[in-house]
Amino acid sequence: MGAIPYPEKGLDMKYCMQYFTRPNIDFPRRGSMKKIKKIERTETLKAQAYRNIRDLLVSGELKFERIYSANQLAEMLRVSRTPVREALLQLASEGWLSPLQSRGFKLRKFNEKEINDFFEVRLMIEIYVIERLVGSIEQNDLVALEDSLKQMVRCTHRGDTLGFLNADKAFHMNLVYKYKNQLLESIMNNIRNLISILGEKALSRFGRAEEVVREHQEILEALRKRDPKEAANAIRRHLDNTEKTIIETL
Repeated sequence: MGAIPYPEKGLDMKYCMQYFTRPNIDFPRRGSMKKIKKIERTETLKAQAYRNIRDLLVSGELKFERIYSANQLAEMLRVSRTPVREALLQLASEGWLSPLQSRGFKLRKFNEKEINDFFEVRLMIEIYVIERLVGSIEQNDLVALEDSLKQMVRCTHRGDTLGFLNADKAFHMNLVYKYKNQLLESIMNNIRNLISILGEKALSRFGRAEEVVREHQEILEALRKRDPKEAANAIRRHLDNTEKTIIETL
């Protein structure tokens, strides 16, 4: 496109508009420009707020009896109120929080029936998966499980509840991912996330963290032996004990 032919006596807007609306101006055609690299978006403030609040929930930093406002959490996280409120609404829709009209949010309390339902589904999925995986477990799978178990031990010594729960989740989810059923993965992730809000209370019982480590060692040993019956029984004992412990904390 040629240069705009300005008149000698200054800019005439009517003249310029006539120029730009001329039909013979050659605009760049689609595909004639060099391919522009897509701009990569960093994590949004809402996503950051969501992740940070969820970590506070799992770690036990937020208490069941208290009411939390978007303003209060925004000040705590040092971000604006809007992304925090959006994150709180998302957490409420996922079942983590209960909204209180014009007052804020409280941690959702689960009743015994809900806990029973969670663990009934977990038993069905995890026993089903482990019985079918035992024969195809490879050395790299065992190494991944051992790494999660070692992380649980380290977190027990440090008193790191959040790290312990993350390692526990990784241990169980590694088996589900190995089975390669996306629907089961989605169900398990949802259940694990919701139950994790009670994990800190369950682990606070004296000696429970050490018991959990031993129960995972039994699961791992059964997998090393390629024994489906022993592996299923080890999973069942662990989940039964965890369910009982969580119900005792309600």
